[in-house]
Amino acid sequence: MYENILVPVDGSDNSKLAVKEALKLAKMFKAKLQIVSVATDQRYVQYGVTLGQDVMESFQKRAADILAEAKKMADDAGVEAETHFVIGIPKIQISEKLPEKYDISLTVIGKSGVNGLSRAFLGSTTEYVVRHSKNNVLVVDENTNK
Repeated sequence: MYENILVPVDGSDNSKLAVKEALKLAKMFKAKLQIVSVATDQRYVQYGVTLGQDVMESFQKRAADILAEAKKMADDAGVEAETHFVIGIPKIQISEKLPEKYDISLTVIGKSGVNGLSRAFLGSTTEYVVRHSKNNVLVVDENTNK
């Protein structure tokens, strides 16, 4: 039923819960996980200063730690998993590009992530993924997993 499961991670509690849920499903369906961290490719401008390469390098270092933690969880659970750091617009990557690239049959995503300010201005990534994905989406909420 589910052969390849996409799990976007950002270090938030909800994304960690999404990894745990995806691990359960991967074991049940003998599926492979594609764990991704997506950094936006948009430039950040604040107070008249454009932040570029330094910010991206910081994102990449943080993503490496987040992906390593998720990969360890998969390894400990005996689930096959690959990790990917992707640069692009997270909403588009998670809902369209990555599912096509990795032949994803299910996306498991946290209800909300770490970037509340971005969500207020740009809208929820999770909401966008639910509305635009061509594959099934399971939304994990920390309030239902306590």
